[in-house]
Amino acid sequence: MPKSQLDLGEAAERSLQVVSLSRQSSFSGAVESAHTKSAELKSHMRIIAATHFLPLCVTVSEETPEEPYKWTISRRGGHTAMYAGIRSLNDNPNSECTLLGWIGNYIDSKGEKRSCSTLTEESRDNIRQTLAEYRAVPVFIDDETANGHYEGYSKQVLWPLLHYMSWDDSHPADPSWWNSYRKVNEIFASAISQIYSDGDVVWVQDYHLLLLPEMVSKLHPAATIGLFLHSPFPSSELFRSLPQRKEILSGMLGSTSIGFQTYSYARHFLSSCTRVLGLESTPTGIDNKGSIVSIGVFPIGIDVKFVQERRSLPCVKSKIGNLREMFANKYIIIGRDKLDEVAGIKQKLEAFERFLEMYPKWQDKVVLIQVTQPGQTRQPRLEAKISELVTSINSNYGSLEFMPVMYHHSFLDTDEYMALLNIADLCLITVIRDGMNTGSLEFVVCQQDKHSPLLLSEFTGTAGSVSGAIQINPWDYEGVAQAIDTALRMSPEEKKVRYDEMYKYVVSHDAQHWASTVVQDLRATVLAGKSSSSTPLLDLDLFKRTFVESSKRLIMLDYDGTLTPITNIPAEALPPPEMLEALKKICADPRNFVCVISGRDREFLNLHLGSIKGLALSGEHGSFIRYADGEWINLLEEMDMSWKDDVMSIFQFYTERTAGSTIEAKETSITWHFRNADPEYGEFQAKECMNHLENSVVSKRPVEILVGKKCLEVRPISVNKGEIVKRLMGAHPEQWEFVACAGDDKTDEDMFRALRVMKRSVADKQPDGSNDHSSPHYFTITVGPSDKKSAALWHVTSSHKVVEALEMLANA
Repeated sequence: MPKSQLDLGEAAERSLQVVSLSRQSSFSGAVESAHTKSAELKSHMRIIAATHFLPLCVTVSEETPEEPYKWTISRRGGHTAMYAGIRSLNDNPNSECTLLGWIGNYIDSKGEKRSCSTLTEESRDNIRQTLAEYRAVPVFIDDETANGHYEGYSKQVLWPLLHYMSWDDSHPADPSWWNSYRKVNEIFASAISQIYSDGDVVWVQDYHLLLLPEMVSKLHPAATIGLFLHSPFPSSELFRSLPQRKEILSGMLGSTSIGFQTYSYARHFLSSCTRVLGLESTPTGIDNKGSIVSIGVFPIGIDVKFVQERRSLPCVKSKIGNLREMFANKYIIIGRDKLDEVAGIKQKLEAFERFLEMYPKWQDKVVLIQVTQPGQTRQPRLEAKISELVTSINSNYGSLEFMPVMYHHSFLDTDEYMALLNIADLCLITVIRDGMNTGSLEFVVCQQDKHSPLLLSEFTGTAGSVSGAIQINPWDYEGVAQAIDTALRMSPEEKKVRYDEMYKYVVSHDAQHWASTVVQDLRATVLAGKSSSSTPLLDLDLFKRTFVESSKRLIMLDYDGTLTPITNIPAEALPPPEMLEALKKICADPRNFVCVISGRDREFLNLHLGSIKGLALSGEHGSFIRYADGEWINLLEEMDMSWKDDVMSIFQFYTERTAGSTIEAKETSITWHFRNADPEYGEFQAKECMNHLENSVVSKRPVEILVGKKCLEVRPISVNKGEIVKRLMGAHPEQWEFVACAGDDKTDEDMFRALRVMKRSVADKQPDGSNDHSSPHYFTITVGPSDKKSAALWHVTSSHKVVEALEMLANA
């Protein structure tokens, strides 16, 4: 096997170590042995690769002039690098890859395209059976939905946005496009579900299917799902203009891992998740409600072997000879782009004209061969401008015998394209936004004889990888002109040095390497995650049964995020009526002792929960307590609170300098909230504020800093919810036959840890000396996903589930 075709098990240990080290904050618990995981990484796996189009066309067989048809298969052009990488996964004995995608139109016996919507089910079944031989699964979509999805939302809304292009206000988006986009993603999710088996890896490709990861994860919660975005991802300031921004981001975050072409695209995505969804992130992952979504950078390559073989064909060599004869004694600059604004063709022509103006010695000696093919949409104004520039250059610097610009606007035969890449003296790429630009890589492979330079726009994804290229700013026409002159005058020795650097990278990072690296990283991420302790979902039957069978019960509940959802404005987190009703019923039973232990102040708790008879309350993280139907007790009455003035002045300093931040002053603590501030700046200011507090207050006073959800709280060091739990459990914790404690954030972990210690203490006192750490009458419950790091023994997914559990107990 060639070195570039990386064996999926070849670098297993290295991949696992890199994932584990770079993302160790994502995982908790003991780490399994590297040997065991390495062996698991090398084991056989089945991959379902979902792409918008299948790279295959179906044509009616001559054997069947009438339905039901039989079919012949041919290759579809486009996205050659992606499909080459996906196909290569089947070359490895440890993997089996099934390609799933839209089949598009079929070709009838007359060679005309026809809609698959008109086919009988038997003809469709024949397509499925024929494609199965190619390890491909077709997806059938009706014409209207397919058009709204691809020609509408994908090409008119998403593609321009991802490439930093403004939408055309004269042609606003049709609302039905979004419905079609969602429907197509649903069709794909259903198709995947029909062939999915436990343990399969689902690998989703590009912006046409951004909702698919979340849809698949809902159907198969344990599925390993990868998403790779081949296009750029814009800055959060631009992405936020998308009306469906939340739905798109949530859809993408259904993935286990998301891959991008460059780090800048990944960084923009992280920023959008932070600013739009309010999620916390690190350079390698997103904390999506407690579940870590891994983020990686995997530059795509090309099928080097295919290009090398194609350029060596006799027909290509013949065309090379013809082109050399046609352009004898001329320096050839080659450019090939789609006719889109982002391709930078206009900028290229402007720069080339400036080059001829600045360096007259090159006139009549240099020819620019510019090949364009249809872009995402028809753009008459751009076409007219390009034609105008070509005419201007040829008029000013050409003659009857010679034209400095040869403009070819149509699809170019592959052999002719390969011939041009071979004879070119310079490749000029001036795109103003591109995901990767594999054309530059193809040029490098074809230049093994001439070693011609590559002028590459710094706005391509390739620019950060191909270090031997000369990087240019397409908007700097004079700079590009100077770069062309420099490249044409470059010495053979410098050309060779630069070329060797580029060729070494292109060959070692081909499409096969890209595909196997992405899949390897995805699998290593999942295996590393298996070492983390997974908190089981609350067993409601056990919860209810032990509650019913117990005669003395203690229930302790957090408020924000547990009994009510988190809100941007704390005052809006009001108790839902069903929660109040459930608490009233539970508190009315003399066998139950219920206490809400919150960070809220006494005034808020009295206002919203004080009317519930029999309910105990604790405020400000354990600073105050009010037993059922009693008066509030200040547990810190004798403590020196003079530190509050120093903390308040520091918080005021940062509030004045952080728009959207607020201060919440309580009797025994002070909290600085930055939930409504700019997410990135708020996090930065919070770290600065923490450093200030630690140096000025914490090191000198008996206080501590509590880092909460978008807030910093300073409180006495002896205050936490765990101390309240100990007080409520009493001197004889064994008296309680049923103990339930629920919370959602770091402050609630103090409660869980306190109960864990007390449970062990109770177990040690058992007559038989047993130490049963899984006693069913202790229920510590965290609100969040199963892989959330917590000392709790159980989890529920949301505050709504907590309320439902309370309603169940109330009606037991």
